[in-house]
Amino acid sequence: MRGHARAAIALALAAVSLALAAEPTPVLDDDPSALLGLTLAESLSRLGPPSSVAAVRGDEAWQDDVAFLYAAGYTLFWYGDRLWQLRFAAPYAGSFYGLFLGDPAEKACSLLGQPYASGPDFLLYRMPGKAFPVRLRLVLSEGRVAAAYVYRADV
Repeated sequence: MRGHARAAIALALAAVSLALAAEPTPVLDDDPSALLGLTLAESLSRLGPPSSVAAVRGDEAWQDDVAFLYAAGYTLFWYGDRLWQLRFAAPYAGSFYGLFLGDPAEKACSLLGQPYASGPDFLLYRMPGKAFPVRLRLVLSEGRVAAAYVYRADV
């Protein structure tokens, strides 16, 4: 059994055993970067158990992740025993940095300024104020925010 598969199983079992009675938080704070770096136990205490747990394949073997999917529309990605990335997708109803899913790309530029990098289907921002570099990647579809990723850029 590969190391990543063992880690996924261990995380799934820990999630079940530590958080059976916890209630999930449907909407997170507008600045979700405060969650980056949480341990598994801290995450389960704050957010409750996920709806499901999945192994996510990266382009390279070192990019494999364990993901906790929540019915509210956010996903937590784990590197080792720390949260390194969050994804927001439908049906998420909360905001992130003042933006909502479905907002036009122009609103992101108005609120956050010029992106660090951009393309026809994404905007990438450097976010301030953490002990580690934080990025916000907005995935665009037809000029609107379809998904958002908040992640540690040093992992």
